[in-house]
Amino acid sequence: MSGHHPPAPETLMELDSVMMLIERIGLPAVIIGACFYYIVKTQQAHQKEIERWENKDTLGDERLIDVINKQNERSEHVAQALNDLTVTNKDVAKTNERLASEIKGMAEALMARRR
Repeated sequence: MSGHHPPAPETLMELDSVMMLIERIGLPAVIIGACFYYIVKTQQAHQKEIERWENKDTLGDERLIDVINKQNERSEHVAQALNDLTVTNKDVAKTNERLASEIKGMAEALMARRR
């Protein structure tokens, strides 16, 4: 042999022993390592995705809270306006009752004069 090539296995049995050793020890370790790498990378990607969704949810929640707060402010204005209208309508009703009473009194006075 020239020394440039590794020594060839002396027998076919020796080659089978090397393959068996790789299959029993090397290949499972390589597969386990690859699976570990895949799981780690998948978990990292999943964590990033969760963070993106949480950020989107947080922004969406903030916008929704702003909309609810604005709606509450508008509802308070509407409630105040309704309250003011109710008070005003009560005042108008009292004024109408007084006017009706005065008109009735005037009408009775006119009717009494004509008799």
